[in-house]
Amino acid sequence: MKIREITVGELPDFVRSEEYALLNPKPVTPLRAFSQFKNSQARPDDVALVFAAENNTLLAFAGILPHKAQGLEEPVFSNSGWWVHPEKGRKLGLSVLLKAFQLCNGRVILTDCTAHTQSILEKTNLFQFVPPVRGSRFFLRFYVGSLLRRKGKKGLVSFLFSLVDKLLNVPLSAWLSMIQNRKQASEFSLDVVKFSGAEHTAFIQKNPGKSFLVQDAGKLNWVVQYPWVTTEKEKAVGEYPFTHKVDQFKQEFLEIRHSKKLAVVLLLSVRDNHASVPFIYFEKEALNQAAQMLWSYLVKQKVDSLAVYNPELEKALRKNKRIWLLRKNIVRYAGYSKELETLFAEKEYFFQDGEADVAFT
Repeated sequence: MKIREITVGELPDFVRSEEYALLNPKPVTPLRAFSQFKNSQARPDDVALVFAAENNTLLAFAGILPHKAQGLEEPVFSNSGWWVHPEKGRKLGLSVLLKAFQLCNGRVILTDCTAHTQSILEKTNLFQFVPPVRGSRFFLRFYVGSLLRRKGKKGLVSFLFSLVDKLLNVPLSAWLSMIQNRKQASEFSLDVVKFSGAEHTAFIQKNPGKSFLVQDAGKLNWVVQYPWVTTEKEKAVGEYPFTHKVDQFKQEFLEIRHSKKLAVVLLLSVRDNHASVPFIYFEKEALNQAAQMLWSYLVKQKVDSLAVYNPELEKALRKNKRIWLLRKNIVRYAGYSKELETLFAEKEYFFQDGEADVAFT
């Protein structure tokens, strides 16, 4: 049995190596590897992956992603995937994660944990968890048929539900469009843009909110240019424990201006017709109108649902006079290593919806 460490600079050669070809399952996909290699906030010697294997069988791994953070000169690191072989790796999972923790000098954040993962990590006494991060999934359209297909129920039942969905969505879309058009304020405009200019970076620096991680044009463009999922079958690898092949994936930057002045910048992500807002920066007085405009845009795009954890955006959307079909409470768990506890106590930082590796998938 061996435990291997792979740095950011070693990732491209690793995924082209015979060692990688023989490993089953894979601890990282080529898409993830080349994306992390292009990370403008990473150094070549930063740890990217720690894994344990025996006889070409992967037993456990922990992926690591470096970031710049507020108030720190040295990088912090987020976990970008923690997996344990269900039969052969149970005794190694925590050892691999703790090895990665050590290589990160204890500066680790966790932004998208499950309750089960939190319960395990709390026992290590290395992490401090924030209260559960609560959000909403807003349902805009009927999609029971596609939901049944994703669950493997292909046949007459899913076909009939898909037909019913289409019939119901025609009048629904017309009604939602009519309502949204009545609410548009002429002094506001929304456009799909390329995120590149100094204006966008300056706007983020002026309106960072309470975000802990530092974002700029280079970082956000990297996220969009190097996703971790693909719609192309030939780019999909063999067995891999996390999502890497999807039917549809699109990301775009939206800007909202008030009287031609930049008021909101956000990244919209749509995967298999379900939307999220990984990053949003805004002038507070423009947020309610921006929420309405975002909703109108999603209606026009015929998106099935929108998931939001950002408390201010979620509140603004809920003020939007209940024009969604259904709203479901959603929750995730986040925390940070005790090495960072003083920083969080002083500033009350929080994580954007897409921070760590969430925006890539």
